[in-house]
Amino acid sequence: MTQYKLHYFNFRGLGELARLIFHYAGVAFEDVRFERSEWPQLKASMPFGQVPVLEVDGQFLSQSYAIARYISRKHGLAGQDDWEQAQVDMYADCIKDFMINGRPIYEEQDPEKQKTLMSQFMSEKMIPHMAVLENQLAKNGGVLVGKDVTWADIACYAFFSYVSVKHPDILKDCPNMSVLINKIASNDNIKKYLETRPTTEI
Repeated sequence: MTQYKLHYFNFRGLGELARLIFHYAGVAFEDVRFERSEWPQLKASMPFGQVPVLEVDGQFLSQSYAIARYISRKHGLAGQDDWEQAQVDMYADCIKDFMINGRPIYEEQDPEKQKTLMSQFMSEKMIPHMAVLENQLAKNGGVLVGKDVTWADIACYAFFSYVSVKHPDILKDCPNMSVLINKIASNDNIKKYLETRPTTEI
């Protein structure tokens, strides 16, 4: 039996998507969490000197989306054929773009500049791309690709369930996305995980 260990900080961040995929698929793994203060001693042992890192029977895989794709392909959450897998990657990468493009907003210390960056980000990136996701969910029966949940749907859940804490109205014009988020959250395995997940700031 394959032994999985996921190495990441003791918060959600870039490691949470892999955790959610494992739990949704009902696949056992060791959730190796550590504090920021422990990172300097661990950094040199990780590929590229960064985390998350997935350890698979002693071998190491880095990069959060490479990890997500690997787990999903192994456990039936990546699409049914090559075309579906490509579409899943496309929609998941849309969520990754949200994360990358939104990061400068939260790193900006000046409140006025932060407000300007947020307004620009919402008008140029978030709103147009969320409309694409919303239309696809409406057209495709409530999931982004195929007939069943894929890791692209789980990526949406990971992102929007986090962002909605600070921005409760983020999905006010996206009823289909709201239904999808609730669908993932109501999965028995996810519910069990959320009940026991460590409480962290991020």
